[in-house]
Amino acid sequence: MIFSNIEGRLREIRTFTRPTADGRGTITFRVFVIEMPFSRDTPIDAGKLLAVETIRKEYYLLLEVTDYFPQHYGMVNLDGSVPPELREEIMKRVEEKWESKESWIEVYASSVGYVMRVNGGVEFKRGYIPPLPGSKVKLFTDETFEKFVFYENGVKIGKVVNENIDLKLNIEKAIKYHIGVFAYTGSGKSNLTSMLIRKSLEKMKDLKVIVIDVSMEYGILLLDQLLTYESRLVTLDRLPDNQIDAGRRLLRTHVIPEELNEDRDLIRKAFETLYNQGKLRKLYIPPQGISFLTYGMLIDMVRSQTEDKYVATAQKPFFMMLLHELDRLMRENKLSKDDVVDEAVLHSLDEVEMKAREAGIKENATIFSFISAIKQYIELKPIESEEYDVENLAIELLDQDPASPRLFIVETPNMDDARLVISLLIDQVFMRRKRSYSSIPVVLFVLDEAQEFIPFESRQKDYSEYSSIAVEKLLRHGRKYHLHALISTQRLAYLNTNVLQQIHTYFVSTLPRPYDRQLISETFGISDSLVDRTLNFDIGQWLLISFKAALKEDIPIMFYADNNISELKENLLKILK
Repeated sequence: MIFSNIEGRLREIRTFTRPTADGRGTITFRVFVIEMPFSRDTPIDAGKLLAVETIRKEYYLLLEVTDYFPQHYGMVNLDGSVPPELREEIMKRVEEKWESKESWIEVYASSVGYVMRVNGGVEFKRGYIPPLPGSKVKLFTDETFEKFVFYENGVKIGKVVNENIDLKLNIEKAIKYHIGVFAYTGSGKSNLTSMLIRKSLEKMKDLKVIVIDVSMEYGILLLDQLLTYESRLVTLDRLPDNQIDAGRRLLRTHVIPEELNEDRDLIRKAFETLYNQGKLRKLYIPPQGISFLTYGMLIDMVRSQTEDKYVATAQKPFFMMLLHELDRLMRENKLSKDDVVDEAVLHSLDEVEMKAREAGIKENATIFSFISAIKQYIELKPIESEEYDVENLAIELLDQDPASPRLFIVETPNMDDARLVISLLIDQVFMRRKRSYSSIPVVLFVLDEAQEFIPFESRQKDYSEYSSIAVEKLLRHGRKYHLHALISTQRLAYLNTNVLQQIHTYFVSTLPRPYDRQLISETFGISDSLVDRTLNFDIGQWLLISFKAALKEDIPIMFYADNNISELKENLLKILK
């Protein structure tokens, strides 16, 4: 059966227009008003899928319920102009006759951008065909809903609201096209993110995950995964000297969820085991910050010399010539501005230097000093050290050995350090993946409090400019190098908008600010009223919106996420028994 036995009628189609979230234009939505038979046991609820006949035979337009409320004929024109005694009498009669044929359920729905053809079989495809007002509106059965929306062999992450159906998504595809988790404080962002990480590690055997943890909570939320897999808990603090100190210090420095307050001894024991397994590392951050020169940086240096009023006019053509040589070198070797400058540039430097000497430029000229400085930089040998630094972290992250670490949690409560680490790490990983391309391992970068890494307005002095550029590069170009991102934040308004455009799967819970909700509505072209339902969500309840990624079809789904804490406790008891 495709449809249930509950049917309604399409009464009218309304349109309304509002300004876009940025105030630069307008956006128009259609609202479909449907009358359904009144019943106190009605299965109609927000998120249900409906189908209405269209002007084309055998084709149905698919709608999603955004809101509904009971209506009674006697209340339609009842307002303050009616005398109080008469109003009271009318309302008494209405109360007694809700089960009569004078009442109905008024349903508001929006198009999900799909039509369905029923001709022996069932076929779904994207599009819009105008529906027939007055025609029957039919409710999907649970089986049709599940078949239409979910992957049969998908990963279960929760239960669909108002449906007895497991939410199954294609976790590989969701990661490939990047994931965003957006909700206000206390909505369960960390629980959902941790659960997605553990499901991903279980499903994708060639996946590695690195979490940049500024809130000091993922070391607890993924503690069982740190113990189960070869992993690294990376900190900027001095490492403890023994397992007892490790257990006490890590227990003291981490945020412990309320549900685990009575399990502190279990957590301390787990941290001691983690120390004994040799999975703790102290991260060394070089004081010079950005530790290598890219072609983009070199080009900016050369260009600044051509614009410097103190550089002699006779030398500027040679700096222009150097720009030309760099352009030729990058074209021939298919290099980008993000590639690191190495010995390949020496020939170009020699060519410009020789031509400058032939032209009679003085020996102490800026052009010769500049070229000499670049050559000396290239000749610098890497410092050999036993310190675990960003380079070692990148090497382990890209290690193809199945026995290499799969989960990395980098704890950096200082935001300046966190931004510097993520910018250095992304650059290192890109550089190494470009030099030695491989489809494995797939790497997922997880950024909690993403507004700190990719702010709308960035600055150099706190490294936010570096981290914003690096994360934007990760989301723009990471897919072809099998590098992906999951970002989590409370406010979309504070994010770099270029980054938001690269994310195809959104998990949305309560967002009090209208701008944030409107931005999501506009991004996916879904009704404001559907996104506004998130204001009434309970902790752990989410709206999943995906564009050609996590779900079979791009239908907004409301669901309850599985509890990460329950699985964590169960696994810790098994591991440490």
